[in-house]
Amino acid sequence: MGIKLVDLNRFLADTDKRNIRDESVHSWVRGLRNAMYDATNIIDLCQLKVVERGPSWDMGCFNLLLFCMRNPLHAHDIGNHNKSLNKRLVDIEKRSKTLNFINLASYDDDMEKVESYLRTRREMMGEDELGVVGEKIEEDTRNLVDLLTKKEKIVHEHKKVMVYAIVGVGGIGKTTLAKKIFNHDSIKQEFQKRIWLSVNLEFSDVDLLERAITRAEGNHQAPRNTKDTLERTLKEAVEGCKTLLVMDDVWDHHAW
Repeated sequence: MGIKLVDLNRFLADTDKRNIRDESVHSWVRGLRNAMYDATNIIDLCQLKVVERGPSWDMGCFNLLLFCMRNPLHAHDIGNHNKSLNKRLVDIEKRSKTLNFINLASYDDDMEKVESYLRTRREMMGEDELGVVGEKIEEDTRNLVDLLTKKEKIVHEHKKVMVYAIVGVGGIGKTTLAKKIFNHDSIKQEFQKRIWLSVNLEFSDVDLLERAITRAEGNHQAPRNTKDTLERTLKEAVEGCKTLLVMDDVWDHHAW
């Protein structure tokens, strides 16, 4: 079909920055975003199958899928997902020919204004959901909320730190999924403290700690001259409280 994942990723990232008013384009983009979301799930499923074979299986994306399709235990399941996804991509490609994407640049495209707005919206954590990105995200939201609030798990692990990662290519709705979980009523009831941090490529430990203290309503009068004092202040702010920390847009695992 000539459709490359990296090209679709760039296109979706670009549409997020544009003020596109054409509902037919919005509908097409939603379909494409959902398809990419499912494509990432297929790759993740293959990765899980490879992990089950042990650490010696280190391969690229192509070999990863080839391994899954050659393995009779996984071929049927993966094959069904692939067949359904390919059909959707064919339909998406056909629809794209009816839309005038050459004129996308003619839409209002004040990039600086849009970028500033998106940064502010991420930091302030508004209640809007950044648009609907498909039933799959709704399902994943419910599943992750259940994981985070499951009573028997809480009783067993109430003194432990649970870590969940939302991964995938850019533009498929990872931040949207995280926000839906963060703002879910069950999460608000379960966690006394909720902290959202946008990390981005360039970050500093001090900056992250200062923002975390602010989100946790910590002691603003405490000295903040060193990383150690910031860590103590943050610890005091969340001590005795069940806390949810979401770190968005993480590019470096050292951030957490």
